[in-house]
Amino acid sequence: MRRLANIVLLLFLSANVIAQSGRTTDVGCIASAEVSVDVSSRFALSVEEELRFYENCTQFNRWLNSVGAEYAFMANRMKVGLNADYIRRHNTEGYYENRWRTGLYVTYAESFRHFKFGIRSKLLATFYDELTGEHRVNPKLYWRNRLQASYQMPNSRFKYSLSAELFWLTNDPKGRIVDNLRTVASVESRLSRRHYLSVFARMDNDLQVKEPVDRFWFGLSFEGKY
Repeated sequence: MRRLANIVLLLFLSANVIAQSGRTTDVGCIASAEVSVDVSSRFALSVEEELRFYENCTQFNRWLNSVGAEYAFMANRMKVGLNADYIRRHNTEGYYENRWRTGLYVTYAESFRHFKFGIRSKLLATFYDELTGEHRVNPKLYWRNRLQASYQMPNSRFKYSLSAELFWLTNDPKGRIVDNLRTVASVESRLSRRHYLSVFARMDNDLQVKEPVDRFWFGLSFEGKY
């Protein structure tokens, strides 16, 4: 726990370096629940619900509903997944809008002693409702790449993870840009053989945008595996 606390402290100290004049900062809260079912030894289905609040956790941000499918091979070291999301979002302009999103991803992971290192590459297409607002790019096509490291002692209920992810808006009319860096530190606790609870701290730092925001999220996530 002390190691994770030091990592989180370093993350927030680095955020202060990133946050410069003209940047906006905020704090948000996230709560989510996910259930996955192993249809076979390689194929799994999942359902997820998520709620987000921002403006110092006082304002509703979004409600996400997600369904997904995942196929594993290479002794579960590599996985290919597909997901479809419906998002009800409250924008900073003060109105609510519907969003639909589809994603395709590939993950690869290797273990070394008590550590596990993984990489995920994900293509995302987000479709916006033009009836509730105009959008400069619709749909937005993102290519997201994440590096993750986790640590867990044998027979321990706790797993510690740290990840960094870059968001690349591939169809921006002004040129391809990386517009967000996401860093996450988390602790996962195994409640039972099938149930897990995670506590995490996350930083979203806008890059190469007109009005950048540094948002710090604190979250709680429940997962059931069947």
